[in-house]
Amino acid sequence: MKKFRELTFISFLSFTVFTLNAQSHINLDSVRVSANRIPGNPAESGKNVTVITEAEIRSMPINSVDELLRFTTGINLNSRSAFGVQTDIGMRGSTFSQVLILVDNMRLNDPLTAHFNNNIPIPLSEVGQIEIIRGPASVSFGPDAVGGVIHIKTKSYLARQDQKTDFKAQGMAGVGENQLFLTDIGVSSHISKLHLSAAVKTSVAQGQQLENPNLNIAPGSDSLYNNYFDLRTYTAAATYFFNDEWQLYGRVGIDRRDFNAKYFYTASNFDESTELTESLWSQLHLTRNSAKNSTEFSLGYKKTDDLFVFNPAFTPNEHTTQQFIFNANHSQSITKKTKIAYGLQLGQRDIISTDRGDHQNIYSGVYGILYYRLFPDLITTTGLRLDYDDNFGLQFLPQLSLAYIKDNYTLRSSMGRSIRAADFTERFVSYNLVNPSAGRNIGNPDLKAESSYTFDLGADYRPVKSMALSATVFYRFSENLIDYIITNSNDITNVQDLLPDAEYLYASNISSSNTHGLELQLDKDFKLSETTQLRTGIGYTYLSTQNADSAVSKYIANHPDHILNGLFKLSSKYVDISLAMNYIHRNAETIENIDARVRSDYMVTNLLLHLKPGNNKMSLFMNIHNLFDVEYQEILGPQMPGRWVMGGLKWQL
Repeated sequence: MKKFRELTFISFLSFTVFTLNAQSHINLDSVRVSANRIPGNPAESGKNVTVITEAEIRSMPINSVDELLRFTTGINLNSRSAFGVQTDIGMRGSTFSQVLILVDNMRLNDPLTAHFNNNIPIPLSEVGQIEIIRGPASVSFGPDAVGGVIHIKTKSYLARQDQKTDFKAQGMAGVGENQLFLTDIGVSSHISKLHLSAAVKTSVAQGQQLENPNLNIAPGSDSLYNNYFDLRTYTAAATYFFNDEWQLYGRVGIDRRDFNAKYFYTASNFDESTELTESLWSQLHLTRNSAKNSTEFSLGYKKTDDLFVFNPAFTPNEHTTQQFIFNANHSQSITKKTKIAYGLQLGQRDIISTDRGDHQNIYSGVYGILYYRLFPDLITTTGLRLDYDDNFGLQFLPQLSLAYIKDNYTLRSSMGRSIRAADFTERFVSYNLVNPSAGRNIGNPDLKAESSYTFDLGADYRPVKSMALSATVFYRFSENLIDYIITNSNDITNVQDLLPDAEYLYASNISSSNTHGLELQLDKDFKLSETTQLRTGIGYTYLSTQNADSAVSKYIANHPDHILNGLFKLSSKYVDISLAMNYIHRNAETIENIDARVRSDYMVTNLLLHLKPGNNKMSLFMNIHNLFDVEYQEILGPQMPGRWVMGGLKWQL
């Protein structure tokens, strides 16, 4: 009966709901993004771009960035827990290591492991805009941008000198089942030449109680366990405007996560994992903006401490990573037809680890981009990047985008090469351990860099202001993809102290793979009355990956083949209702010994109800995650939560 209700609901939403992706297309003409490092209308970039605004974020039934991305076309998530605890983010069927995360034009990707890429040190209350750029963008933004880029821009970074002098406060506070406590509070003040902001976010819960398959197997295991989490994020920023053109912007953020990590990384019967991560994030930008020119110099620093306890009976693993980043970027309008951008990026990563050892990595890149309006309706953007990394030496990355804009439709295409070097975990996990147990992940210090070539072709059509349609097809050919494959220790020659004739998950370069897909978007707004609006639509993604190598890998092709995203939103004077859904179809997987099951299809639905008594400044809310109480896993092992009800107060003063 539950299965029938889910399928019926999918059919209904196919006609009545829309994706965030499509929603943002209605007003894209008034939005400026930097999809190719040259600010402009998204349509001119030649790429499939989504812009999610602050207002749209507030109206969504979500509590974290990854929950927001779940309902966005072209993005596939593999979550291990709720409320943003940990999620692998893929785009266009990429692995979770092949998506570049930016915060205010500064790369955030973690050098220890891409599992931490979603540890974003910015509360939602401080987010001003999120730009999602699908397809290769390594020329513009650097390595890891294989599937695409998720660029989070904060309100302080977007602040303008001509803003009104005032004080603003917005946020939410709520409680829910399983001893859940939520806050997301941001304040800002703009006084003359100075803009100040601060924000805090907490997500704390005892979690849901689950049966423990490890009972009587692992030492110290209980019959039940809770998938608890304690997430806390703090940030503060300041922007000083020297004059109409020059400004100095700085930010510091702290992200602390304490959570149950049982089966997050292994399928071992001894897995009683807990994990504690603490990240310090800081950045400083000096920017000059004029009518025809934009220049930015930026420095970034990130430090992450990770304490991983696999089992209380075993010695924990401790890791400390640091990352230093310097960017210099300049864009300029030469003529009405011609714009250019060029820049430099430098970085250093290092790690001190009990099981991975102590290592360091240096990388750098220079790029140049030319925007040229070949004809009144045809725009070309070409780019070339030269990247150096200790892991892969010197590499050239080309890029080409085309956009034909005529009346109410756009034809677009982009192509380019991307490259990604292995992170410290892929190269050195278990590197310092003596006789690690069979079945563990083993790093490979000799990994080659991944290389990918992508081509896409798409069209956007806007027959009327309140309606938008979009379609994109893409193809990606990849070589030397990195994944963990089952390998006998006798065949591993560059790692010492392994058990003889034992099977391990050994990080290796898969020979090649081909990924192709389709992205469809449709949205339509209806004005029901002067105070009531209905927004409806749908987004669909098809993904397919074939490996040339016959080896069974862990993460490559571990993505859905069909994704249906949607949102129904009814807005009136006193009540807002938002209903978001994400339907997944994928290959089923099971591991009987830990009762792990990834279903072939499932649907996650979130509901948000806003009551606005008197005005829009204060509202009561009720949020229900997983409305239909679906039992599902996205990574073999960690059980995702069932229905979870919460409520509280939201304000915008």
